[in-house]
Amino acid sequence: MPTVYLCADVVDYRKSMNGLAALVEAELELPVLSGALFVFCNKGRNKIKLLYWDNTSFAM
Repeated sequence: MPTVYLCADVVDYRKSMNGLAALVEAELELPVLSGALFVFCNKGRNKIKLLYWDNTSFAM
């Protein structure tokens, strides 16, 4: 079971996988290729985006 990280800040939902991966490494200071699951919320906090590295590519 992967480690799950919840980004407490609101995220711009126009960000793609690359934008979210850059946010993980720059702002959260976590290794995006670790196999962890990263969870992001929109401004209304009624939608989520998940980012996951599966050893071959990102899944969102």
